[in-house]
Amino acid sequence: MAKAMVKCFYCNQMFDRNAEEFVLVNSRRYAHKECHEKVQAGKSQDEKDYEALVNYVKQVFKYSVVPAKITRQITDYKRQYSFTYSGMLKALVWWFEVKKNSIDAANGGIGILPYIYNDAKTYYYGLYLAQMANQNKTIQNKVEEIEIAPPRIYVAPPRLFNIGEEENE
Repeated sequence: MAKAMVKCFYCNQMFDRNAEEFVLVNSRRYAHKECHEKVQAGKSQDEKDYEALVNYVKQVFKYSVVPAKITRQITDYKRQYSFTYSGMLKALVWWFEVKKNSIDAANGGIGILPYIYNDAKTYYYGLYLAQMANQNKTIQNKVEEIEIAPPRIYVAPPRLFNIGEEENE
């Protein structure tokens, strides 16, 4: 197999991507798997949540790069409303995937977030409470087979003679 020499995004060393394990960092950049794992381990949870939110927005709106409008909306909601990145992600997932609302109505942005954030928060809190209530319970599936006879079709017998009906007319 031919060599495919690429430069690691993190350590800047050249390596053959056909011979070594690699991670695709973005559309045209590669990195050693070990280098990528070290960098990911050093990131804070907030940075990981922001990346997950940006990746979800790219996926939903089919963007290759997140537009400045959405980036500005994310920073404004974080600053003004104290929304968390994971909360914004979950609210968008709830809005588009659970509630099945149209992406076309979003006008290429996430301006719906301030209006749906608390409803999504209530939804996920309800899921959490249900999970906590059912955590220590065991469910036994008891299968019992019952045979049901096929339904009978009662057909009225054909009337052969119309005796008496002609006299009344």
